[in-house]
Amino acid sequence: MHQLLHESLLSQSDDPQEDCPLFRILPGEIRDSIFCYVLTDHPDPDPSNQFSDKTCYTRPSWKADQSTDTRLLRTCRAIYRETWFKPFLLREHTRWLSSPDRAPPSRHHPPPMSRMLKRIADQQGTNNVEIERLRIFAQMYKLEDGELKRLLNSSYLAPRIVTLTIRHTDWWFWEDDEPLRFEANWIKGVASVLSSSTNQFCFELESLKRKKDQVDKIAAQMIKKWYFKRKDGVVLYAATTKQSQWSGSSTWNNQRWVRDETEDGMLDYYIVTVTFLPKIEIERKGGSVSDTAFNAAQQGSFDEEEMKLHLPGQSRMEVARPYQVIARVWDGRRNTPRNRRINPNTRFSELDDVPIIPVRSASSGTQQ
Repeated sequence: MHQLLHESLLSQSDDPQEDCPLFRILPGEIRDSIFCYVLTDHPDPDPSNQFSDKTCYTRPSWKADQSTDTRLLRTCRAIYRETWFKPFLLREHTRWLSSPDRAPPSRHHPPPMSRMLKRIADQQGTNNVEIERLRIFAQMYKLEDGELKRLLNSSYLAPRIVTLTIRHTDWWFWEDDEPLRFEANWIKGVASVLSSSTNQFCFELESLKRKKDQVDKIAAQMIKKWYFKRKDGVVLYAATTKQSQWSGSSTWNNQRWVRDETEDGMLDYYIVTVTFLPKIEIERKGGSVSDTAFNAAQQGSFDEEEMKLHLPGQSRMEVARPYQVIARVWDGRRNTPRNRRINPNTRFSELDDVPIIPVRSASSGTQQ
């Protein structure tokens, strides 16, 4: 029967490593901290793997795929046994609940988590696998359709920190400069599947800097009204907020959004991060929770109409042409322009400018 290399390595005994200071001198807790530091993920520094800046998914925290240096796992069997699962647990797993043009191209999508989660669960004899961080970029329609609930309800998945990012282009009808709004029909479902391991649920609310007042008002309503009752009964309340700003290209998907430019080719963004924590942690840090949210949680009350976040009376910017059409924009898809159509009758000799992607042979492991 075919045996995975991973299984073969773990099935054999380790060298005692009596001459290695890592095992002979250091306590296991310190050794584990060192291994975690080495195996924590970081943005891929290779210039060829950087995303184009002319996309709506490129941002300060997402300019390239995350990368993990796994050379440590190849040093010896003893280290492999202690660390083989750590790159998976420590990395920030990112999922995109959006239409295809709002996320990196398919080659940047991480593989499904389910197989690795099951392997770790079987190895450790547990029903839940705690990963450190799960980040979700979500458009409103995906959120309201229950996509976040389905993701968080994945078998074995137990994230400690969940971050939900709503970008400028994720709000309803941002193209028409509609006032920001957040419906509440999805919250109860998400809370019902929220893992007992999740002690931090962060919301990153991003819009244009000129809409700072709207973002602040949405965040204030969220802090006052929202709570998340995990499936084990523990309630997470809004605890802290943090503000940040950044600037990026005004062009993506062949459109330059001149309506919103603050300088030639650039947009300024404003972000408020609202973090939800268990009440005991908030009070331990000297904070307090909203009376409105606390009373609703105690009564088991969940009123979608009361919990929705709307801004009545807000106006929008009216312009005849909010964007200019750009003929050809490169979006990071292997340097291939968007919307390109290749005639199947075209001769291969006429396709010299189309990149050829190396195919890895399944039998030999070499590139053909």
